Parts: sequence; structure tokens; C-alpha cells
Amino acid sequence: MKKDCDSILIKYFSINELDKTGGIKTLYTSSYDTAWNFEDEKSRENFLNLGKQFGITLTDMVKSKQTHTDVVKIVTRENGGDGILRALDESEPYDGLITNEKNLLLCTVEADCVPVYFYDPVKEVIAMVHSGWKGTVKKISEVTIQKMKSVFGCQPSDMLVAIGPHICKDCYEVGEDLFEEFSMSFDKQDLTKIFVPKNQEKYLLNLEEAVRLTLLKNGVAEKNIFSAGVCTLHSQVEGYSFCSYRRTKSKTERMLTAIMMK
Repeated sequence: MKKDCDSILIKYFSINELDKTGGIKTLYTSSYDTAWNFEDEKSRENFLNLGKQFGITLTDMVKSKQTHTDVVKIVTRENGGDGILRALDESEPYDGLITNEKNLLLCTVEADCVPVYFYDPVKEVIAMVHSGWKGTVKKISEVTIQKMKSVFGCQPSDMLVAIGPHICKDCYEVGEDLFEEFSMSFDKQDLTKIFVPKNQEKYLLNLEEAVRLTLLKNGVAEKNIFSAGVCTLHSQVEGYSFCSYRRTKSKTERMLTAIMMK
């Protein structure tokens, strides 16, 4: 859901299928506000403005330290401000966040990679995951599900999962090297759903389908998997575009994706 244009408002949209449960709040930003990393000059101002809209402070937010790993970290209120008020430890990267704390905003950033939102309304646990092609090959969504099960007793059949904006299957052209990477973690039948040959050397890669297959094979019900249906490379929603590294080649412009339990 887009907020009205105003100098102090962050333009964001929500995953309606999750938000309508009444238990959580989700968001993804557009290319209008792109500074969300600690080292970005405007990032703290952006987080402050977002906090005003959500009724929270910077100590009620946690951001992941992303290096395309399959590491998912359990966070609590003690982690509030990580990656926002203070720099994250470079030696301990993690691309996913899980919590059972309420009013704690879990944040990741993307620019073509896949954001994955998890919500277990039974155990009241949420997770926010950054799944680029490397994280998707490593099945970071599976790692997240297993950690939610082992730490909080969550059942995959109870989970609601949403796949946020990312580069779509029609835009993501890749080479034989990525096909080989995926062939080491996905079976042949799945590969035919994930890759479409374009010519002898190139493929179109469907990251969303790879994530979806991983979710299904780990017990998430098909009816509980949702998609924003937005491509970061070519889509516009209500006049707003989204951050895409393939389009801009920017090393700093990123889309914030986040989830919070109320």
C-alpha cells in the first residue's frame, strides 16, 4: 500500500495476503527511497521517517548483514538497532532474521534478489530472508523453516510465506555456470521448471519457482505461498519502479523489505 506523497513519508507497499491476517505488517520500498545500508549517508534519516510511520524507533529495528549466505539469525529486542544505529560485524554475516518478538521490524535489502517473508500465526514467529541466486541454491528458505521448527516449534503447514519483488523469470538471463550451480542442489525435474533455455549458452532463470519448490518440499502448503508479482527490473506500481542492479548497476541503491509482528 503506497503512502501519500510527503517529504517525511517513505513510499512503501505491503504484501496484502499477510497483512490482512491482522497479526503482522510487511513492506517493500520503491526506487524513490534507496539508502538503507548503514554506510549510506541518508539511511538513518530514512529509517527514522519509516519509524514515525510505524510508531517505532530505531531500537525497534534490526537489519541483516548480507553476503549471500544461507545463515539465518535468531534476534531479540537486544539486537534492536543492529545495522541501523551501529555497524554489523563483518566476520559474522547472515542473510535471514527470525524473531518471536512483537514490534521488532526485521529488515533486509535487495536489488533483484528475492525477499521472502515468513509468518507462523500459531506460534507467533516471523522471519525475513534475503535469497539471491546463491542463497536460493543453498536453500536459505529451507534453513529458515528448519530453524523456526527447531527453536520455536513451528510447523511448516501453519506458515504463511510471501515472495516479494525480484527480477522475474522473463528478465533474468544467466549462463551455463548458474545452471550447473543449481543442478547440484535441485533435481532434474525441478531444473526444467526453474530454467528455460534461451540459446545454446544462455537460460532464463526463475528464482521464484526455485524458492517456491523449496518451500513446498519443506512442508509449506501451496495455498499459503503468495507472490507480490512485481519484477524489480521492469515493473511499475502506481508510477513507482523498484531497485534493480541489472537496470542501474548501482552498488548502493537498494529496496528495503521488512516484516514486523504487532
